[in-house]
Amino acid sequence: MENTQQDRRVSPTEVRQRIGPAIRRLRQRQGLSLSDLAQRTDISVSYLSRLEKGRSVPSFTLLSRLGQELGVDIGFFVDTEREAQSVDEMLERSLGRTSLPDAIWPELFSLSIEARKDLLEFLEGQGFSGKA
Repeated sequence: MENTQQDRRVSPTEVRQRIGPAIRRLRQRQGLSLSDLAQRTDISVSYLSRLEKGRSVPSFTLLSRLGQELGVDIGFFVDTEREAQSVDEMLERSLGRTSLPDAIWPELFSLSIEARKDLLEFLEGQGFSGKA
């Protein structure tokens, strides 16, 4: 039985948790270790690791502290989430026009935002546009 569009959707929690990889990229670009950033923001290394892996969602206050340490404002994270949501919605529509099995969709949506953008660009180039 074929899944419905609703069954295929990435949950809002998964989208919100995409902030974690953005934190990791910012930290790595600045040459900070997990322990460096954890110490500067007064959280445990294990919790920061869970945040970066998308297994926990930071509070607004913590997100603000992380942003301050990483040189971005809270708006950066809001924009990151909006961008991920937009890319995921277009990717979902594009994938719905392909014959790719639904079972691989979760893995595709777990790719980095850059990889999902590249996949979307490829699919659009093949005529599987996700634009409304």
